[in-house]
Amino acid sequence: MSATASPKVSVIVPVHNTAQWLDRCVESVRAQTLRDIEIILVDDGSTKDDTPAICDRYAQQYPEIVRAIHQENGGHGEG
Repeated sequence: MSATASPKVSVIVPVHNTAQWLDRCVESVRAQTLRDIEIILVDDGSTKDDTPAICDRYAQQYPEIVRAIHQENGGHGEG
């Protein structure tokens, strides 16, 4: 995807203390056959595990398709 083009599909993944499942989730989305895709990881105030670091790792490893957003915990639906 070029820097000026918008992706055709955005997959938004709200996460909160989900380090145990986050790798499996992201790798599953990355394995899809769609070429023009972005993954937005919305960390909703995780504090009990490595969720924020995992989000950042994916954003650094795949900057062309993964974005990490960190916010204070807003409860159900905020992510």
